[in-house]
Amino acid sequence: MEQSNILWVDFLANGTRLLETEKMKDLIDRALKCNITHLVVDAKIPYGFTTYPSEYAYHVSEMKDEQYHDWKGRDFLQEMIHYAKGAGLKIIANVDVFAEGNGIAKEGMVYDKPEWQVVHYNEALSNMPTAAENHHDPTVFVNPIHPEVEAYELNIIQEIVRNYEIDGVVLDRCRYPNIYGDFSSLSRAKFEAYIGQAVNNWPKDVMTIEENKPAFGPFFPKWAEFRAKNIKNFVQKAKNVVKTRNSDLIFSIYVGSWYPLYYNEGVNWGSETYHPSLDWTSDTYHTSAYAEEFDFIMTGCYYPEVTIDEAKNNGRPASWYSVEGAIEMSKEAINDQIPVIASLFLKDYTDNVDQFKKAVQLCKERTNGVMLFDTVYIEDYQWWNELEETI
Repeated sequence: MEQSNILWVDFLANGTRLLETEKMKDLIDRALKCNITHLVVDAKIPYGFTTYPSEYAYHVSEMKDEQYHDWKGRDFLQEMIHYAKGAGLKIIANVDVFAEGNGIAKEGMVYDKPEWQVVHYNEALSNMPTAAENHHDPTVFVNPIHPEVEAYELNIIQEIVRNYEIDGVVLDRCRYPNIYGDFSSLSRAKFEAYIGQAVNNWPKDVMTIEENKPAFGPFFPKWAEFRAKNIKNFVQKAKNVVKTRNSDLIFSIYVGSWYPLYYNEGVNWGSETYHPSLDWTSDTYHTSAYAEEFDFIMTGCYYPEVTIDEAKNNGRPASWYSVEGAIEMSKEAINDQIPVIASLFLKDYTDNVDQFKKAVQLCKERTNGVMLFDTVYIEDYQWWNELEETI
């Protein structure tokens, strides 16, 4: 795979500015000048609304937040495709999969279908963070193994690949919200079937909460494997939808690089050939790995420290709490099975453009490119010239 320079265009962050078509064209022009090869464009946002008119989901103009009401009657995804395609940029449609509501505004599909919602270990834990990079994320998740949820999310992916001239699909939030969900009766029944026995002391034999922190019970390693297998099963079905439409379409995913803590998200994004030995993994955990299903993977190396030495000097608990260490962790878990593209959260480099440039260069040196999240920071910090110099 050739080096890819991927720029993410988050609708919630950029939607109001990009209401003006001139701003949209300007973004495309700037991206081309900076040697960007792919734009990731939101098709379905974290609260479950779509940026295009969907047969299944609510449109972004139907959100309570009035700043998005001006998108009524417009199709953000199609407009971005229109301006980017002629310029030679590849467009990858982003689908935030199991995120279906805004817990603050109390809106989204999950409020129409409350039976879809993730059941937390206990209700006091329902407000635990759902995104490591943003602890105030109000996203409400649905249970990935609810059959209606699965059918709904696959229908949306099918709708996108059927109706839009895109170059691929990337999945985001294709996971559980955190370690505390889902503990529904459905998940219990499916887990007991998976391990072939009853869990009499439910849910304590899976885990307990001690001093507001999870403590692993005897069944936790199989539980972690079970959750990751559930996500892998969905990924395989989503891949079938995308590749059946057109085998040349890119099929990718974004995940966080913090593999040793990814039991929180219930995902094994490594390769089946990678056999991790962590205190929460089972002997067969590698069977839940899904890297081989994708054309490439974007791992979030979301740290202000670029080098391992910087992380050590700042007292970070492990080397992978740095861009360099996160890249090493990503490559170890992927084990050369598919290309890895290191990803940066640009807010980590606020007021430090030199650190930003150093991070971009390291990603490009050590992986198959770089993904920049998000466009809004390059715009706010006025880093277009610096990006052009670096890429």
